Amino acid sequence: MPVAAPQNGSVMLSIQPRGAVLGGVGVALLIAGLWRVDGVLASLGVAVGCLLVISRILAKLNPASLEISLQCPEKVQAGVSFPLTLTLANPRRWLDAFGVRVDVHLAGHTRTGGRATWIAAGSAADLELRVSVPSRCRALNHRVRLVSDFPFGFFEMVKISEIRQPLWVLPRPIVPRGVWFRGGVLDATDSEGHTAGESPGEPRGLRPWRHGDSPRRMIWPATLRSVARGGGLVVRESDPPGFRPLRCAVVFHSFGTDGGLIRPDRFERSISMVAGTLGQLQAQGIAARLMADFHDWKAHPCQTRAQLAACMELLAEARRASGTEAHDLQAALAEVGDDEGLIVISDMPVSSWRGALPLRNQSAFTPEQPAARHGREVAR
Repeated sequence: MPVAAPQNGSVMLSIQPRGAVLGGVGVALLIAGLWRVDGVLASLGVAVGCLLVISRILAKLNPASLEISLQCPEKVQAGVSFPLTLTLANPRRWLDAFGVRVDVHLAGHTRTGGRATWIAAGSAADLELRVSVPSRCRALNHRVRLVSDFPFGFFEMVKISEIRQPLWVLPRPIVPRGVWFRGGVLDATDSEGHTAGESPGEPRGLRPWRHGDSPRRMIWPATLRSVARGGGLVVRESDPPGFRPLRCAVVFHSFGTDGGLIRPDRFERSISMVAGTLGQLQAQGIAARLMADFHDWKAHPCQTRAQLAACMELLAEARRASGTEAHDLQAALAEVGDDEGLIVISDMPVSSWRGALPLRNQSAFTPEQPAARHGREVAR
């Protein structure tokens, strides 16, 4: 369990407005008592000063020795909430802690926290939270602030430290529409009750029911009209399923020739499209591999779950390559075999780089990002 060591953090103690006001009143009472030789006023001034001194000592001791630990999944998806447990342990034998607020800057992107009302000596308090990190990243350390104004709010103690907890924030997968429905890349899905080997191709039309047709393919509105005219049942007719490659290469690049602006949001969305494509291919049992310009065009296999997890970690740390040229892309595509499917994804518009593809790769599947912000991907 990772713990933030108390001595590694910075400590700041500051007086609050009510403490400053009380201190000013105490000084005024003390001066007035000495000026008028009034022991009562002078004693009140000294009592106020003693109260402030005791409050300062308690404020400094309250969170000083607390130990912080954090428990969360090691790998999460960007934008998806996950459970997070913050534990405040009080190892002291005789001094409890009260009113401690915790502020965690998780992975440098998300702020969360809570408040522990009472932490008895020799015990701990758990804060159960649900958080989400909006952007993909890899974080090892997380910044933590402990804030306490105990006992009377006269002073505020702030202790800043770091917790070492590895956290992978993987890109949220987005499956392009063509990878779902286009028969040239994958067979149709199992939504109609067919197995992967028996899945139909593109819908063609309607035909009369024949022995052996699945009831799931029956079109009830057309069937009712046909029965009303004295006919029989009507089912959907589909073309034969498309070609399903045994191997597929997913190529990502940032090359474009139109001189368009570089948009970080398009890069993030294209990384999510790569993640969704690899996950879909792996789920369908296709031996995929990833080649990307941000990793020097090295081939990364993605056939097993372990290989898919390694590719997701690679995508979590991806940074846009700024010097990709047409010959770099063409050299990477030259390594794709003739019997291997090809999917090319980019953060630049397809029209700005499709002409640079070699003739043998012109039939590659190239999904385009939609113009609408919340629209679905459009296969090109």
